[in-house]
Amino acid sequence: MNYAIAGLALVAAATLVNALLTRVVVQAWRATITAPAAAHPHPHEDPGTPRLAVEQGGHLPAFTLHAPDGDVTESALAGQPALIAFLRPNCGPSRESLADIQRWAEANTPAGARLVAVINGQEADAGPLLDAVVPLTGLTATEPPNGPVATAFGVRYHPSFVLLDADGTITETGIGLGSLPALDVVTV
Repeated sequence: MNYAIAGLALVAAATLVNALLTRVVVQAWRATITAPAAAHPHPHEDPGTPRLAVEQGGHLPAFTLHAPDGDVTESALAGQPALIAFLRPNCGPSRESLADIQRWAEANTPAGARLVAVINGQEADAGPLLDAVVPLTGLTATEPPNGPVATAFGVRYHPSFVLLDADGTITETGIGLGSLPALDVVTV
C-alpha cells in the first residue's frame, strides 16, 4: 500500500510541475504574440530590402574621393545639386544604367549640377566603364570593392545612387537599375 501512495504522490507532483511549466510557456507565448511589433525604420519595406547607410532627408557622410581631376569631398559638392553613382565594372545593371546617367548629366550639368561616379572594382577591370563615364564627368574615380567611399555610404549593391539638392540634403537614394526616379526626370 505504501508503494501505491508513493506512486500516486509522485504522479500528482509530476502533474503539478507539468501544469506550472505549461502555464509559464503559454504566458510567454501570449506575451510574444500580443507584444507590439518592433519599430522598423522603414515600415513599408521588407527588412531584407537592401539599403544604403544614407537616407532621404539626411546629409552626406564625410568622404574623400581621389579623382584624376582632384579630390572630391562632401563640402566640394555644396552649392549645387549632385548625383553620386556607384557602379561596378562587371555588373550588367551598372552598364545598363549608363544611358539614364548620361541623360541626367546632359539635362542637369549645364545648369551647374554635378555628377560623381565611383567605380567599385579592380582598376584593371574598369576600363570600359571608365571610358563610358569619364566623358560625362571629370569627377570619376575607381576604388577597390568595399573602398572607403562605398563604405561611408553603405554601398553593397550596384548600381547605387544618391541624389542631393544644392544644400547637400539627400533627396533620393536608389539601389539597382531603375531604382532612382530622378533618373527618369529630366531636371532636378
